[in-house]
Amino acid sequence: MNVVTEVKYARYGMSCVLIAFALNIGFLISPFPIETLPTYPLVLLARYFEPLDAPLSATLHFLAFTWGRFIWLIVIFVGAICGLRAKDVGIRWSQWKKGVLVTLIMWMIIEVMLVGSVLLLKRPLSWNPLWGKLTPAAVTAIVIYYFLGVALFEEVFYRGFMVPQFFHAFQNRFSKQSLVLAVLVSQLLFALSHIPHYQMPFPLPIGLGILWLSGVLLAWMWLRTGNLVIAIGWHGLMDFPLHLVAAPPNVPEGITFLVGILLLIVWPFLDRHLPQT
Repeated sequence: MNVVTEVKYARYGMSCVLIAFALNIGFLISPFPIETLPTYPLVLLARYFEPLDAPLSATLHFLAFTWGRFIWLIVIFVGAICGLRAKDVGIRWSQWKKGVLVTLIMWMIIEVMLVGSVLLLKRPLSWNPLWGKLTPAAVTAIVIYYFLGVALFEEVFYRGFMVPQFFHAFQNRFSKQSLVLAVLVSQLLFALSHIPHYQMPFPLPIGLGILWLSGVLLAWMWLRTGNLVIAIGWHGLMDFPLHLVAAPPNVPEGITFLVGILLLIVWPFLDRHLPQT
């Protein structure tokens, strides 16, 4: 619980959370790309590459939108206006080494299990066809987008920022259940934020339930390990499309989910054998 108890309450309390959430939804539904104002050089770079490398250009555009929201919401609103520091939203620079190491371990296990699943299903073993369609620059941009774009923003915003703030809000009235309630309620907002661009292959209520559960598990990953970078890594791996081998639909996601659950179970043992700095 230390990762939430040592975080200070925002300057304007829950108003900061609700306004930040409303601003994020506003960015998602706005017909004007206001969020890209701080990242406009990246937009220009994306336009330059559009006729030369379409996948790279598209990824740079997505990255400009995501980093733009990070700057507006985390740096400017949560940081400058609501008075929260980097460590108050889960960012602790000393944790990056361990977080990246654990992410690499998860990635290697996932890739080995993918090979095993393809062989078990008696499918032909072949490289992921995306590798032959993407330039090295596009691959690099995709890695950055999924891990340091989407995963970084959503983990900092919905886990690092929202969970502790809801915890403080619930603490006086529901002291014993405040952390559980903080996770459950904050991740409902995480699920609802996907409605404007909902793309899951399920009816909306089922999809929102899956997203809510995913948010709860990602919050648990952070609370269990005390390291938001590990949650960022697991989140990035769940979305990342560039696996080494071609695999049946939904198999990579299922394996990544399973590996994360296993990590949660064995974490106390694994943590004792990892470098602590």
